[in-house]
This record gives sequence, C-alpha cells and structure tokens, in this order.
Amino acid sequence: MIGVIIGRLPIAATSLAVILMVRGETGSFAVAGAVDAAMAIAAAISLPIEGRLVDRFGQTAVLVPCCVVNPIALACLVLGAKSGGSVAVLCGLGAACGAAIPPLGPCLRTLWATVVGEEKLRQTAFALDAVLIETAFIVGPLGTALVVSAASPAAAVLANAALGGIGTVIFATSRASRTWRGSSSARGWLGPAGSRVMLNLLGVELAIGAAIGAMELSTTAFATQHGSPSASGALIAVQAFASMAGGLWYGSRHRESRAAERFPRTCLALAIGFAPLPLAGSIGGLFPLMLLSGFAFAPSSAAVFALIDEIVAPGTATEATSWITMALITGVAIGSGVGGAVVGGGNADVGYLLAAGAALTAALIAAGSRRGWLAVA
Repeated sequence: MIGVIIGRLPIAATSLAVILMVRGETGSFAVAGAVDAAMAIAAAISLPIEGRLVDRFGQTAVLVPCCVVNPIALACLVLGAKSGGSVAVLCGLGAACGAAIPPLGPCLRTLWATVVGEEKLRQTAFALDAVLIETAFIVGPLGTALVVSAASPAAAVLANAALGGIGTVIFATSRASRTWRGSSSARGWLGPAGSRVMLNLLGVELAIGAAIGAMELSTTAFATQHGSPSASGALIAVQAFASMAGGLWYGSRHRESRAAERFPRTCLALAIGFAPLPLAGSIGGLFPLMLLSGFAFAPSSAAVFALIDEIVAPGTATEATSWITMALITGVAIGSGVGGAVVGGGNADVGYLLAAGAALTAALIAAGSRRGWLAVA
C-alpha cells in the first residue's frame, strides 16, 4: 500500500510539471499542450497492453521495466526541453513517458480482488482505493507547486519521476505483488473489452470522463471570467475533498446488493450532482455546487471496479481494469477539447451544460446496461 501511495503522487502532478517546464523552455503553451497530449494518448493506448501482459506474466515482470523506463524517459524529456529540442522530439519523448507509466492502480485492484476473499471487504478496499486517488490529486500538484517555487519546473519533473520509480519498486518487490500470478484467458486483440457488457461499461466511463474534462475546463474558465483564475484550484480541491468524504462514507457501509445494481445508482447520483453547475452565478455560489458534484466520484469509482470483479472472465481483471482507465482518460481528453471550444467565447455555463449532459448520458447507459450486467454477474 505504501508503494502505491508514493507511486500515485505523480498521477496529476507530472502533467502539471511537464506543462510548466515545456512552457518555460519553449515559451509556448501550444507546444506544452501538445507534449502533454502525447503523454496522455500514449498512456491510454499502452494501459490495456500492460494489463494483458500483467495477467499473462505477473505484476513484477511488467512493473519493474516500467519503473526503469518511465523515469529515464522523463529525464530525457527534461534534457530535450533544456537543449531546445524540436516539437516532434519533445512529443516523442512525452509519448515514451506516457507509454511507460507503471499500471499501479490496475495491479493493486487486481490484488485486492484476489487476496480479499470476502465481497463486503472488497467493497471497502475499492472505496479506499478511490479515496487514495483523490488524495493523490490533491497532494501531488501541491507538492509540485512547492518544488517549482523553490527550485524549477524541471526539478519538479525529476522529483515526480523519482517518486513514481520509488513507489513502483516498493510495490513491485512486495511479497503479494511478486507472488501474484495471472492466468490470462483473453481472446482477440480487444480481450475482455470485446464483450457487450464490457463495451457498455466502457461507454459509461467514456461519458464520465467527458463530464470530468468539460467540468474542469469550465471551472477554470468560470473563475477566469469572474476575475479570479487562481480560484479554480480551490474549486477543484473542494470537489476532491467531497469525493474523499463520499468514498469514506461509501466504504464504511456494507451492502448486500450486487455491484451491477449499485453502479447505475452511483452514476445517477453523479449526474444529479452535475446538474446544478450551470446555475452558478458567482465563485462563491459555485463552491457548494462543486461540493455537491464531487460527492459521488469516489463511490462511482469503487462501484465500477467491484462490477469488473463480477462480470469479467477469470484471469483478465488487470486488462479489464486498464481498459476502464483508458476509457476514462480518453473521455477526459474529449471533454477538455470540446469544452475548450464551447467556453472560448466566455460561456463557462455552456461548458457546464456539456458536463451535465455527459454525466446524464453515463447514467442512462448504466441504467440501460443494468440487466445485462446482472445476467453475467
């Protein structure tokens, strides 16, 4: 657990540090955004591949090479930026960084699904995992900001590279991770994602990701339009704290219902939380709405991974979890891109409508898929 906590701190922080570093060295947010996008796309593509390799060869065999390649790639990105590398070179290095991100989250969730025999305890474990992710999204960027102010963005990139490598080594060398063995039964290049029940689940996560991406970008635009760009960080942090509270509440309660029944409910709660966001008229009025919108995040995340535990074929859990993460990342990228287009003219409320619509879409897909999930659970 300690290794995962350390290794996850760079989840959001590395992206921030890379953007600040590339922007500082090239003077262009466009180049910084391109490099960050290359990292995200490569990470999304590589995650299912890494997941299948983990299911087939074990966790240590995949995590150890990743924890070597990823820090080296980040160090090379720093050198490339400092030496005036071309956009193509920087994007290529960024893609290498993203492709080698260690799949700590999928590996930990698979371990819990394997070693925690009681289903009620697994619910709590998945909820705790969701809370830890929110913690990383709060602590990681704050730590990066401190390193940037005390040293430089390049130092922050290297610090995140070190944290990711150290955390992965601690986890990969633990007895539980070393002795875990998968028995991959994946068929076809899509593997577990080729089944209808998983495709429906990927659709839900894609829509949730789009809602998150549009919401985050709209929040930045809203704060800027109201004369306080720095307030966007506080607004996102408030939402993350609400998610942590929701995750702790969800994890403390034991439920007899199946995850196939709980997940659509959490998606509906997420949609209800997003619905009032377009009504915010001021930054002060947006804070309580961000609290409301964040409460269902961690419960939804916990429920989806419990659902995977119920519906996927034995030996494919890591790859299935990686597909879910890929869908979420892709959705965030789509939501950010479309959201940026609609708020560009100063219409943050339209961006929030987009986010609310995406969240509602996720809830509708989940509700329509419930019967199919229950049939295979």
